[in-house]
Formats: sequence, structure tokens, C-alpha cells
Amino acid sequence: MKSISPHNPTVERTPSPPAVPASSGTRRQHWLNSERLRLYPVVALVCYVLFIVIYLYKAVWLPREYISPLAIDFLPFWGSSYLALHGQAVDAYNLNVLANVESSAISHSVGILPWLYPPTFLLFVYPLALLPWKIAAVLFLGGSYVLFIRAIYAIVPCRKSILIASAFPGAALVAISGQNGLLTASLAALGLASLGRRPVVAGICFGLLCMKPHLAVLIPLALLCSRSWRSLASLTLTAISMLTISVLVFGSETLMAFVHNAGMAAGYVESGRAALARIPTVFALVKLAHGPLALAYAAQGASAAFAAAAVCYAWSRETSYPIRAATLICATLMVSPYLFDYDLAWYGVLIALFCRHAMDSGWKRGEREWLIVLWLAPLAGILLVMQVDFQFMPLISAITLWMLIRRIALERRGPVVRRPCFGE
Repeated sequence: MKSISPHNPTVERTPSPPAVPASSGTRRQHWLNSERLRLYPVVALVCYVLFIVIYLYKAVWLPREYISPLAIDFLPFWGSSYLALHGQAVDAYNLNVLANVESSAISHSVGILPWLYPPTFLLFVYPLALLPWKIAAVLFLGGSYVLFIRAIYAIVPCRKSILIASAFPGAALVAISGQNGLLTASLAALGLASLGRRPVVAGICFGLLCMKPHLAVLIPLALLCSRSWRSLASLTLTAISMLTISVLVFGSETLMAFVHNAGMAAGYVESGRAALARIPTVFALVKLAHGPLALAYAAQGASAAFAAAAVCYAWSRETSYPIRAATLICATLMVSPYLFDYDLAWYGVLIALFCRHAMDSGWKRGEREWLIVLWLAPLAGILLVMQVDFQFMPLISAITLWMLIRRIALERRGPVVRRPCFGE
């Protein structure tokens, strides 16, 4: 099902299927058939289980040397919660204080694991330290995983999508690293899936996403272009309410401390001290190629401008809703210079939206193969980029965005049809 606007179910343009000569016979099935779509995710899940078994064997039965705990990036979430629960929320932004809490939690020095989020995200993690950090990590990451699968199912409601989403390497990377990429991807997916039928709910999802502001920056632009006023108002009210509540609960000092830590994080990326292989942005591409800082920012600015233009193009005129939503997801990953590979869990949402569109409109040559590239791409930072010393990930996002724009252009040149939005 497709729609051209969440609130205006008018007409859209989509290409008509090509005529097939009667003598052509049965069309050959694509190699990525239903059997393989079941087999490959199962193989991936088996690999994940083997990884966990090997890790536990080394950590429990061969404890001769220290092995970093899984989900280590979850420690700042738990440590910030601990400080907030003890009335010291502003100290979550103090590297020394937070490091002491983190080291005490695992009885080992963890290095620098800062808290880089606005005080609104403190509201999300506030109760976590009521539990031991390992149990809290399992609940937070497991809940995010389930929410992600549910969000993908809302876009492509079939049992096979549950299996594919469960085995998505981007989801596994988030769980192993202990990050929040599945949570943000789920909020974006649920917001887009709700936009047509429940615009206020969609706005609430988008407003909650403002806990990572650089991932929400293009959403108001899309809502403006599509004249989704109720969702835009709901987003604004939710974001302002969350910020107000967090400042009232944790103090205005936390807001200033967040700004300070954001500048510190930017300095790490600018100087190359951050792991640029795991930062899939044009900025990191230029820096990893030893380009000057001014060129890196100029290239990132061009990437952001291209992304914003793509969103305006997709959302300001009649277009199939899944492909419009996929454009927003892809464009979002091209705006900020400070993105990490665990944020590429958003690729899972993009793949689901593209599949939803292609299931209705048909596939074009090479599209399914490219979706396999996107499915595997979140692992590229740690498996490939570190080896070749070239950050090619933003090029994958750029190519994908060009493919989406091309799809929209072809659709708008086709005959006029009327299609509903999700669930209508």
C-alpha cells in the first residue's frame, strides 16, 4: 500500500507495469527467493549464537586475561542513571565522576566512556540503576530489540519480516555494543508507520526522538513539506515538554553541561582521536583521507544540503508513502558529521520501507542485491573500513538516496492512480 500524503489521500503517479508478450512464458524467479530469505537470517542467527558461546567460554572458563564486557557502551547509561538517582545528575557530564561510577560497576577501569546526550535522554535511563548494570543492560537492549522487530513488522506485516529483522546485523551490533540505535530506529519507524492514521502519535514518537537531536533534524522539514500540521504540533509539544521536565527534574546545569560535552565530542572527531572507521559520515571520509578540517566541514555541509533537498523533493509532491518515508530515513543519516555505526540500525527501517514499496510497485534490476549490501553495511566499519583505511559508508548512503530519488522521479512520470496510506 502506498500514499502520497499522510493526511491528503489524493492521487499519486506510479509507473505502470511493462507489458509482457504472451510468448515470453513464465518469468524466471529471482535468486533471492523465499527459501533463501528464510535460510540466510537463520545462518546469521546461528553465527550470533556461536559468537556468544565463544565469548562466554573465554570469559568464564578461560579467565586468564581481562576480556571487555559485552554491551560496554551501556555503562554511561547506567552510570548516569546512578548519579541522577543520587541527586547528582549534572555529574553525569563530569568525565572523572562518571568514570569512577562505571569502574565501580564492573570492578575494572573502563577508560573514557562519556555521557554525551541531552538531559531529555536522562528521563529514559533514569530508573536503570535501580538494577545491577548487567540486568539493566539485558532489559534495555532486549526491550529495544523487541520494539525494533515490532516496528519493522508494522511496516511489512508478515512473519518473514520478524525473522529478517531479528537477524539484521545492525541490530546485533547495537546489542553487542550496548547502544541506543535500536531505540531511535524504532521511534522513527513507528512514527512513520503511524503518520497517516494517528498523526498525534506519530508526532509523539518524533518528539521522543529529539533525545538525539541530530537524528530528528529533518523530520520537521518533512512534516512542513507534507503539511502534516497535527504531527508537527505534536512533535513540537512533546520535545518542549520533555526538555522542560528534564530541566525541572535534573536542573538547568545539565543543559549547559550537555553543550560542553557536545563540544568535547566534536573536538575528538575533528582531531581524529575518535574511531573514524566507525563514523559513517562524509566528514569522517575526508578526515580519514587526511583532508583539512575546512574541507571536511564543507563536504559534510554539501551532504546535508543534498539530504535536505531530497526530503523536500520527496515530501512536497505526490509520492508513494513508503518510498517517501525511506527517503527521510536515508537522508537523516547524511546530515550530521557525528554519526556512529550503531546508528545504522536505521538501515533496517530503510530496507523495510523499500521492500514495502517494491512489493506493490515491483522490483527493478539490482535493487534486491543493493538491499543486501545495506543489510550487511552496519558491520563494515569494524570489518572493512578499519582494514582499508577508507570510510566508504557515506557513499553507500548517498547511492541509496540517489536510487530513492530516481524511483520517485519514475513514479511521478507514470499514470495517475489512487492509493491509501499504511493501514487504510
